[in-house]
Amino acid sequence: MKALALAMAGLMLVAGCSRADSAPSSAGSAGSSTPPAVTPSRPSAGSNATAGSGAELPGDRYVVLATALHRRGVAVWWETDLVKRWLGGPAAFDGAIARLGELAKVPGTVGFKISDEIGYGDGLTSTAQATDFLRQARSRLAEVAPGKKILVDAVVPELGCLPWRGANQESCAQRVRSKYPAATATAVESYLRAGLIDRLDLSTGLLEDSTYAKWGTSRQQAQADAWKRVEAQGWGSLTVLQSRKALADASGYQGSADQAASDTSIYIDVPLAAGAKAVDIWTWRQRYQGQVVSLLAPDLAGNALWTALVQHRRDGVQLLTHMTPSMMPDDANGFDHECALAAEAFTAVFVAAGTG
Repeated sequence: MKALALAMAGLMLVAGCSRADSAPSSAGSAGSSTPPAVTPSRPSAGSNATAGSGAELPGDRYVVLATALHRRGVAVWWETDLVKRWLGGPAAFDGAIARLGELAKVPGTVGFKISDEIGYGDGLTSTAQATDFLRQARSRLAEVAPGKKILVDAVVPELGCLPWRGANQESCAQRVRSKYPAATATAVESYLRAGLIDRLDLSTGLLEDSTYAKWGTSRQQAQADAWKRVEAQGWGSLTVLQSRKALADASGYQGSADQAASDTSIYIDVPLAAGAKAVDIWTWRQRYQGQVVSLLAPDLAGNALWTALVQHRRDGVQLLTHMTPSMMPDDANGFDHECALAAEAFTAVFVAAGTG
């Protein structure tokens, strides 16, 4: 995944399976599917399914995590960097597709997040190439997992440039369009109009506060302007729109109550007001750039952001996060506690698919 510094406010993060600026998605409810008849035991930390091996449901640690979340009413999206597999050649792509086909059988599965910031430093260098990838991925997944949804996350950096405001902003937009031709607003809209993306996890690529100050605006207003632009373009009629933002930090979210209020306003409330159906908050816990980042402290103590997320959930807001089995506790009690805690704030989770 592409690395965007966690400290770079407004820009998306990358990590294991994802990072995010503002990102999310109304994953929907977990549904009424009955959990597997075989109760999965907590696997050892060393167990690991590989792409193409097929899901050993009772002992596959990825399935164990998804099942535990589903039993708590949390919907599951399997998260995979399918772009990397596709670029790696037919064998790598086929192996990942086979793995996802097995995981699709797990109760509570809504679909697959197949791309992390499409066209934004992921190896897809043109709209045509990205379209080819999306068509092939959609076709193959429909064969092995009919009815499951395709989710793509994207950062559209020109949105954060606010090119409709003037010459300086347009110049900013031209630079990023040239650098990321498969991640322009025109490119992303073409994917949507082709019916290739069921849910779009969108980051507006916000810039630094100092840049917006020079332009006589603020990050809050820039976010509102960018999402109004998305709304005016009608993207919400072409897909299910979701917003995304990375708010994890080393030893948990570090912001004050005022900072948490600002973050939730900019990255949750503003997109929701413009039609986003859910918000993806990266990440429950992830190893990133040599350290472990998370929303909560290592002892799982709450913080101002967590309080705000739980309240938003109680108010009916659809929130998502990302969870990786290797970053979960090895002991059954600790594992169960974290799954229950996550269910207090999140209606859906991106679970790592184990595709490498």
